[in-house]
Amino acid sequence: MEVISDKALLKIPVKDNRERLVNIKSICPDTSVNIDPKSQKVEKMPLDICYLRVGVVKRLCKAQELLPDGYKIMIWSGHRSLKIQKKLYSDQYKKFSQQHPKWSKERIKQETDKFVAPVEIMPPHTTGGAIDCAILDSHGKQLNMGTAIDAFTKRAYTNSRAISKEARKNRLLLIKIMKKAGFVNYPPEWWHWSYGDRYWAAALNKKFAIYKGI
Repeated sequence: MEVISDKALLKIPVKDNRERLVNIKSICPDTSVNIDPKSQKVEKMPLDICYLRVGVVKRLCKAQELLPDGYKIMIWSGHRSLKIQKKLYSDQYKKFSQQHPKWSKERIKQETDKFVAPVEIMPPHTTGGAIDCAILDSHGKQLNMGTAIDAFTKRAYTNSRAISKEARKNRLLLIKIMKKAGFVNYPPEWWHWSYGDRYWAAALNKKFAIYKGI
């Protein structure tokens, strides 16, 4: 599956349904919340607190129910404020600049845009409709997915074949439960799934997105 361009996403209208943000644990207590410390530090929030839209959390519960007994969905990132999004974008831009000093500013921006959404397109995480997640086994150990979350490499592409059979099997499990629950995946990142945002609308040919940035 090809990545949908920012230009195409900006053309999708948004009719926000005004669902509120809720703490995941208040509706879906069986999930594991272990938020990226970088983002929580900016917002001064505990690592086990995460907010998403009500409709997203209900679908997350459905995905959790589809897992084998004892397994849990582990949430790494949920709703982000624009403040966090801007910082993550800036950090990734600086990282690419340092790693590839010969790249032009345009190339750096293009590569950064692939992995951290620029604020002008209403980034998925700012809508409360997107999550970064993995799966924990019955012993609380994260399943091997071939790369770490936020490992921005070709192997992180959801359908990458440059990973082990075990990692591929585990990714297929994540794909299965998330799709059945109504989520869509962002192809360069096996961990990123969303519902209700512009990417979801574009991927499923919806007339409009139902969540705006909040």
